[in-house]
Amino acid sequence: MKNPIPLRPARFIALALLGVLAVAAVIAYRNVRAARAVLHPARQPLKPVAEGMLSGRTDVVLRTRDGLALRGWYLPSRNRAAVAVMHGFAENRTQMLFEAEVLSRAGYGVLLFDSRGHGESEGDLVTWGDREREDLRAAVDFLSRRDDVDPSRLGVLGFSMGGTTAMLEALDDERLKAVAAAGAYPSLEADTRYSYGKWGPLSVQPALWTLRLSGVDVDAVDPMKRLCDLKGRPLLLINGDVDAYAPAFLQDALFQAACEPKTYWVVPGAHHGEYAKKAPEEYARHLRDFFDAALLSGS
Repeated sequence: MKNPIPLRPARFIALALLGVLAVAAVIAYRNVRAARAVLHPARQPLKPVAEGMLSGRTDVVLRTRDGLALRGWYLPSRNRAAVAVMHGFAENRTQMLFEAEVLSRAGYGVLLFDSRGHGESEGDLVTWGDREREDLRAAVDFLSRRDDVDPSRLGVLGFSMGGTTAMLEALDDERLKAVAAAGAYPSLEADTRYSYGKWGPLSVQPALWTLRLSGVDVDAVDPMKRLCDLKGRPLLLINGDVDAYAPAFLQDALFQAACEPKTYWVVPGAHHGEYAKKAPEEYARHLRDFFDAALLSGS
């Protein structure tokens, strides 16, 4: 039997490079597919509302300035203040039933709605806060016109993507006098780098390219760099200490970037969105106390 012909160094290097390129291509393709999936999530049906919960709610349709119809519920205000409530990615308004009930029982008008591309609302592209700002603006427009609401007493509560959207819109809309953001990300690029960064640039850049090619202004979704533009309007940040989606180091950076008045509550043992599960009474109290101080003081 003939001895195998030894590989020449150049051929060995070429084969090694081909192997590296093949792995890189697989990683890039996988992350492009993943990025496309987060632009077009499957819609989740509304969860049933327990009897007696959110009593007095009415169906509403909001119209965004870019022409989309958003569906939601409104609970009238009994204290002249109101809060818009925004859910997270791949969910709908029923993700925030606990929060809506707490605020409604405290007398607040509550506008609970499905963001674009979610629930029963129109739209088929999710932009992670970029165009969702238009959704919140439509909500603020709605609340500002309500006879039961003083337009100088408006706040917003958002979870995850909704929390980032809440901060973004409040920076440009001074009608929002108080912002509560739970499990929010400081910027879309930072969140993408954290979520896709296991394999370094080979994972991150294809995901960012996909977002940008789909029309998402990644650089605009960066509330952290402008948080002090809230100009004295209070900010409440909430997070779980074992949240794998909104890790502590990103939340800490977000809080450090904000100017006073600001509050940061960390929920022991809570994963992403588990605040009501782990500490229901404390969570409810933090929400009530925050909005009472921000929207009712001096009333």
